[in-house]
Amino acid sequence: MRVAVLGTGKVGSALGTKLASTGHEVLYGSRNPSDVAGTRSHRDAVEWADVVITALPGTDVVAALDAGGADVLGDKVVLDPSAAFTAEMAMAYPGDSVAQRVQARFPRARVVKTLNTMNFTIMVDPMSSLAAASVFVSGDDSKAKSVVRLLLGDLGWPEESVLDLGGVETALATEHLAPLFFATARALGTPTFNFAVSRAA
Repeated sequence: MRVAVLGTGKVGSALGTKLASTGHEVLYGSRNPSDVAGTRSHRDAVEWADVVITALPGTDVVAALDAGGADVLGDKVVLDPSAAFTAEMAMAYPGDSVAQRVQARFPRARVVKTLNTMNFTIMVDPMSSLAAASVFVSGDDSKAKSVVRLLLGDLGWPEESVLDLGGVETALATEHLAPLFFATARALGTPTFNFAVSRAA
């Protein structure tokens, strides 16, 4: 599968490296491709890809996809692991989510929210140090979610760890888990943990 990773930071590098290691073709998109070797413009990366991963600060996602162009994005799968904060680390979109904003701005795109409730190290190797872990999936398009579930499997997520929450509107719930994540990280003294859903027998 051709995967465009928009963003070359820790999240983008971790996801891109792991997906490439499992046989996917990966191309990184950057606002300034001349500054980072091996990257292309957002538009070039999006045009080339089957799946677009928005590994960017949440407040930059819509602008990055705009730079790619709605015509180029078309009906491609957009896997959105982002979180949106203000400079003071408050939630940037109270009562809203990045995923919903992307879906509203690009109605043809097939937006799937996932991987946004954990540190980047857990995204790509969830079961090596955790007894149990859950990853949430939100989106309106069932076929797009199936594609994302395949990618999650390649990232190391067992099928039973993937919880489909429903439509893209449920992304609001996981994006607004961020304050709990940061409070837990402070209490534990590490970001290397994950939330797991424990089902009743």
